Amino acid sequence: MRFLVLMAVALAASACAARKIPGTEIDDTSETRAILDVVSKYRRAVESRDAQALIDLADESFRDDGGSADPDDDLDFKSLFTALPGRFQKLDEVKLDVAVRRIELDGDGRVARVTYSYTMSFRMPQLSERTQSETDIKQMALKRVGERDWKIVSGI
Repeated sequence: MRFLVLMAVALAASACAARKIPGTEIDDTSETRAILDVVSKYRRAVESRDAQALIDLADESFRDDGGSADPDDDLDFKSLFTALPGRFQKLDEVKLDVAVRRIELDGDGRVARVTYSYTMSFRMPQLSERTQSETDIKQMALKRVGERDWKIVSGI
């Protein structure tokens, strides 16, 4: 009898546990699915070197320091229109793999922080014929726009 009670409690507890997106430890919710969709669109925009698609994913409040203290690589929403096409023009054969490690939502669910690792390979024909690559862990911040949409506010 005790075994049956323990099994019933364990079954009830597992039914209440959040479902995870397959292959991750990320809770499977409408918010996390929508955020992962933005990250997927980001990856496709970078690979296709589509500056406008990337700009469309950014919020007007977008600001990014480029991961350095050097103000020359800082971006805001307005500068994306000139900086991205120039940067993409220098690249060829871009391949970007993104693995989202964690999605953290703020208390009211309006801001999300995405921690991801990436590997990017590309050629810069004006510098070298050899394929270059970089791997790193980054964070992307997004904010909810309306009820369902998310826009990138930093971290590209």
